[in-house]
Amino acid sequence: MTAAASPLTLCLALLAALAAAPLAAAEKAGADQVAPAATTQAGEKDAPAAEDRAYAAYQRGLYLTAYREALPLAEQGDRAAQTLLGELHSRGLGVATDLKLAEKWYRAAAAQGDPAAQFALGALLTADKSAKPDRRREAAGYFEKAAAQGHAGAHYRLGLIEIEGELRPRDLRKALEHLTFAAERGHGEAQYSLGTLYGEGAGAAPDPVAAALWTGRAAQAGVADAQLDYGIMVFKGRGVAANEELGAEWIRRAAEKGNPVAQNRIARLYANGRGVAIDPVAAAKWHLIARAGGLSDIWLDGYVATLSQDDRKTAQAQAQAFQQAATFPEAGLQEQWTTGGPARP
Repeated sequence: MTAAASPLTLCLALLAALAAAPLAAAEKAGADQVAPAATTQAGEKDAPAAEDRAYAAYQRGLYLTAYREALPLAEQGDRAAQTLLGELHSRGLGVATDLKLAEKWYRAAAAQGDPAAQFALGALLTADKSAKPDRRREAAGYFEKAAAQGHAGAHYRLGLIEIEGELRPRDLRKALEHLTFAAERGHGEAQYSLGTLYGEGAGAAPDPVAAALWTGRAAQAGVADAQLDYGIMVFKGRGVAANEELGAEWIRRAAEKGNPVAQNRIARLYANGRGVAIDPVAAAKWHLIARAGGLSDIWLDGYVATLSQDDRKTAQAQAQAFQQAATFPEAGLQEQWTTGGPARP
């Protein structure tokens, strides 16, 4: 089984992806969520109840109701309501997507020191891949402000900025500090990036045990790339006791999340019976999915060609079912929002 791409390369690629992604991508880990905290300014006796109603509506997926409850509070200067409006406008929840309005409300809340708004504003300013350097520098400043108040997602972004070395001289030791802060507070992407640094010996001496520890925590947090890397670590015994069955299970989890490399690896494992029972149909299914995702494998092409026509048809049907479910995930996402929504900070 070939090793995955260099983890440090993946970390740098992640930075570029985050810069190009919409603001919603900033919510991949719980600590990155920009849902507003329920803070109330002194002298606003009626604000707590209205604020709670707005946030309760948001949690239940009643976004238009949340907007209506939050708007008068935001206009009166309530920073939590302003942050909530920024969130609704940035993601088009209950209202049309309007990044200019989102920026307006985030700026209003950030000016009052709301760390969630400061983080969200920084993410919004860097959401455009072609963002000018001055906007990226401004975003870094907001990440600094949010990080000073203990925002884990902001520390994570600052860690990536230190790794990238474009806005400021590259400093892997500072990156390690920022990522450690976020990782220790349960930020999955930070845990994965921290494991990357320890694995590559970047910012610290190479430490395969620490690399496996943090990559494993990121895998448990649901980071697909970390699940793949940790699966390979466990499979081969790198920094952790070797266990082919457990390693294969982590690789399978990454494959289920749509990682083409993991899909290719699990296909080979099923074909060869390494860590899993030999299953030609499963091997063919995952190979077809990985190939559709752009990862070809001549050996697996030949392996699939040796299967019976019935087995190939079954594998094709299973692959198509997986791809259809991955293409239309909206129902599952809507269920998540309408059954409680994101955790309240």
